[in-house]
Amino acid sequence: MFPYLKEAVAQVFGKPSTENFPAVIPEAPDGYRGRIIYHPDLCINCGLCMRVCAPQAMTKTVVPVEDGEQITMSFNMGSCTFCQLCADFCSRHAIEMSKDYMMVVEDEKDLLVSGTFIKKKPVPKPKAPAPAAKAAEETTETCAES
Repeated sequence: MFPYLKEAVAQVFGKPSTENFPAVIPEAPDGYRGRIIYHPDLCINCGLCMRVCAPQAMTKTVVPVEDGEQITMSFNMGSCTFCQLCADFCSRHAIEMSKDYMMVVEDEKDLLVSGTFIKKKPVPKPKAPAPAAKAAEETTETCAES
């Protein structure tokens, strides 16, 4: 009459087929693409990561400082599709994907990953002498040798 009654009773008194999640957190498999890890000390500000990001999950803020520019890169995990293109195109490996899959948050700001670095001003090159002055120097050198 109740064909599933025997199976239901066996399941009630048997061992569960799932893991106790909060107590046992399973590790993600190799190759899993989770939360972004950003290393600002390796970044060279080339912008390739921002160009290849389809959902435009990255923003860059540039603030002028005394010895250059203070650059802040922010990654919004709420918009990210975890395609890993930003990490693949980063020549300095400043972006990598972690195995962190637990991204349930109460505040949206907790989904932001950011880092700041200082890009120093380039060293000015010494000015080359004017062509007329250079020609005058060459003629003085040739006259002195003779």
